[in-house]
Amino acid sequence: MSTAPRDPHRPVAHLRPPRNWINDPNGLVFHDGYYHVFHQYNPHGATHAHMHWGHFRSTDLLTWEPLPIALSPTPNGVDADGCFSGNAVSDGDRLIAFYSAYRQDRHPRHQPITTAGSRDGGRTFRSRGQLLIPEPPEGCTMWRDLYVWQHTDGWRMLVGAALADGRGAALLYASPDLETWTYLGPFTAREPEPIAGSGLDTGEGWECPQYLPAGSGRGPVLARSPAATSGRVAEHCRYAGAVTEGPIRRRRFGHDPQPNPAVEPHQREVVGYRPPRSGAGRDFTHPYSAPCVLPQRGGCPYGSRTVSAKRA
Repeated sequence: MSTAPRDPHRPVAHLRPPRNWINDPNGLVFHDGYYHVFHQYNPHGATHAHMHWGHFRSTDLLTWEPLPIALSPTPNGVDADGCFSGNAVSDGDRLIAFYSAYRQDRHPRHQPITTAGSRDGGRTFRSRGQLLIPEPPEGCTMWRDLYVWQHTDGWRMLVGAALADGRGAALLYASPDLETWTYLGPFTAREPEPIAGSGLDTGEGWECPQYLPAGSGRGPVLARSPAATSGRVAEHCRYAGAVTEGPIRRRRFGHDPQPNPAVEPHQREVVGYRPPRSGAGRDFTHPYSAPCVLPQRGGCPYGSRTVSAKRA
């Protein structure tokens, strides 16, 4: 955690590295007695470039220990220009990071999927060195940002997408072993439609989808649009929406959030990121919001509350 700074705009109560650019939190996963938060991180400056994965862990979601950088781009490798968004899962003694492998010689809207694994509690990760899922299914005009979770009979993965017919979508894959993946089709897909009470619509492409398992039946998907629209004027603003079979619901967990559920039997933890009061000319960017519990009512998230005490 940070110490009291001279700069009055530098956050002191939110999780962040000492300096430089951060954005999407990637995680949040519970493994071997610790909550782990990974995040997009540029260790070289306060700009969106050279994307790595930074890493913190905590036993109580209140006090955080910085760990070494988890993922770094591999020169001339499948992720040569950045380790972009994804998440991590716990599988026995392994922590496995799934992420979008970025290269500038690929189309920026198509980011294939790869992994890296750790067997020492997340202190070091070894890249698989090749792509896990190299190509999108037919009919996608955007395909990037994934989320993996354990299902009763194996594992599931959502990938954010835009479909050629104009719908935003979260595409579903299944695996018995985290290695062999089968595409099952769109988990949910919608044409752009208004988001109640926001003046925005859902856009033609969804990124960073997250799934919240329900007590029974199918749970909601949290997603955001890279360019939702407001009225007649296109705004490059984003939303976090709870997507089910009913109306789209807008939810915020901090500013421009990436909600990342932790694996717990009865509750879901989320973290988002917030902009600093002023970042111009400074050596830091967004800190993370405090971890929150995201309750569900009728299978849908209906609010959040900040984690404020250590759990037993």
